[in-house]
Amino acid sequence: MDLQDYEYYEARAKDVKLEDITSSQHNADILAMLRNCHPHFTLIFITDESDYYDYHEFVVCEGDDLGWLGYFVGMSKQVKVLFIDYFPDNLNMDAFFDGLGHNQSIQNLGISTDIGEDFKSLGPFLRNNNSLCGLTFSCFDIGLQCARNIASLLGQRSSLKSLNFGSTDLGDEELVEIASALRTQPQIDELSLCHNHIGRDGCVALGNVLEGVRNPNLATLNIGSNVIDDEGLHALVAGLINCDKLTSLNLNGNALITGAGLRSLSTLFQSEHCRLEQLNLDQTSIDNDGAAVLTAGLARLPTLTKLNLSNNRIGDQGLQALVGSLVNCNIEQLYLSNNSFSALGLRSLGSLMQRETRLTSLWLGRNAINDEGIECLVEGIVNCCSLQTLNLSINHSITAVGLASLSTFFRSDNCCLEKLWLWGINFGDDGAVALADGLMGNNSLTHVNFDSRGITSRGWSAFSKLLCDTASVNNTYLSNHTLVEIGGYRNVGNPSTIVEYLKFNKLQNCTAAICKILDSHPDIDVEPLFLWKLKCLPLVVRWLEKAKPYLGYVSESTGTFQCRQLSALYK
Repeated sequence: MDLQDYEYYEARAKDVKLEDITSSQHNADILAMLRNCHPHFTLIFITDESDYYDYHEFVVCEGDDLGWLGYFVGMSKQVKVLFIDYFPDNLNMDAFFDGLGHNQSIQNLGISTDIGEDFKSLGPFLRNNNSLCGLTFSCFDIGLQCARNIASLLGQRSSLKSLNFGSTDLGDEELVEIASALRTQPQIDELSLCHNHIGRDGCVALGNVLEGVRNPNLATLNIGSNVIDDEGLHALVAGLINCDKLTSLNLNGNALITGAGLRSLSTLFQSEHCRLEQLNLDQTSIDNDGAAVLTAGLARLPTLTKLNLSNNRIGDQGLQALVGSLVNCNIEQLYLSNNSFSALGLRSLGSLMQRETRLTSLWLGRNAINDEGIECLVEGIVNCCSLQTLNLSINHSITAVGLASLSTFFRSDNCCLEKLWLWGINFGDDGAVALADGLMGNNSLTHVNFDSRGITSRGWSAFSKLLCDTASVNNTYLSNHTLVEIGGYRNVGNPSTIVEYLKFNKLQNCTAAICKILDSHPDIDVEPLFLWKLKCLPLVVRWLEKAKPYLGYVSESTGTFQCRQLSALYK
């Protein structure tokens, strides 16, 4: 096939019959939407095959598909996202890149295939498109030569704000090449290098670049799930100290980091310009000694709002040390799941929460928490007026006794808890009854999730009474109308009555109460109102008229409802 230049396509684009220049009707339809400036056609996914033709998939087969696609994408003002999953090595790629270089609308470009020397052909697009803010390489192996080609591309000025190399098998040699090019991209504020094989030398190269850049704009660095050790982290920290805009740092899954590396990290926290807000140290083998090392830095970091220390080896001693350092922070989200602390550590955590705190999420799943630990925790959170999410999942020693102690918190005037997770705790009927009784009077919780194995009709009856006490109309009115999920995710596996009540609760509070009364009281007893003779009759009439629009929710016909009205007023 002869190679065509941009002028060739431009001269024919207006009148060409698209079915004659593409390998499929589907591709012709995509080009038609581009040519006609379809306002909702904003994403294109270039691939080589598809079991079914997705609206956005341009399947490259043969002929000059790519050349024409490049031209129309270059002209488009609607396309915002372009993802390249496949690129042939024998079709008109030069024409595609030539056309793409004219585009001014694409904001995010994703590449999941090695296009070899053609990475360099993206240069004009990178230079000329001031709308481009995100560039992602994912799910293919970046070897050394590929890294050099990408580095050549990144060595040009651009408007990029986000750069992502997730799951690309990136190693130290490859990062050394790419990091050198980042000197020309000081405006980048988000850099993701997670799920690769970056170790010491890669961190040294990246640290040197960040240390040498004047006024780097980096705000988010995700370098989790690599093989970073203490020396690598030390070199990286030297560069991060120069990043005074850094607000989010993710180091999770780097299990080679020990106390020495954490000590280097602590120096970052204590640096004059550190403004870190989010820190992820999940799965970094932190033990009590490591937690103690972190405390000096955390105590000097009042900007920190989110801290993830899950999946480590922190015990009671380490948690006590951390609590002392967090007093000066403004933590809103604290993740401590899968460690090894017990009631002693929770007592110190409770003391932190007795202070004025902004904590909204607390994750304590998979620890050694028992009933005593829950009681210690409640002593602290009962005065917390900000906590919205509490995760206690997979603490197998929690029984009905511990769940009953939560009632003090549920009934507190300060309680604003919305989500409680108790997955993996087989508390049976006794626990269900204790939990349901404790929730009586609570108006904040919307989700209480747990495994329902071991819960029989006795346990479910307690939840049924919580949601709709049918003893009287007044009891029904005072039932819980805020919970929308109990037990399994999306209420899967719940008894039908529970599902029905929760469906009512998804309506507005007053509407839920009306529906439950209509559903549970076919013959509303108004005899108690006779004490006031006919003074309350207008209220009864008004309530019944207000209830009428909700008959569809309870599957009641208009005729049946009219009989209900007559029965209530004239019996």
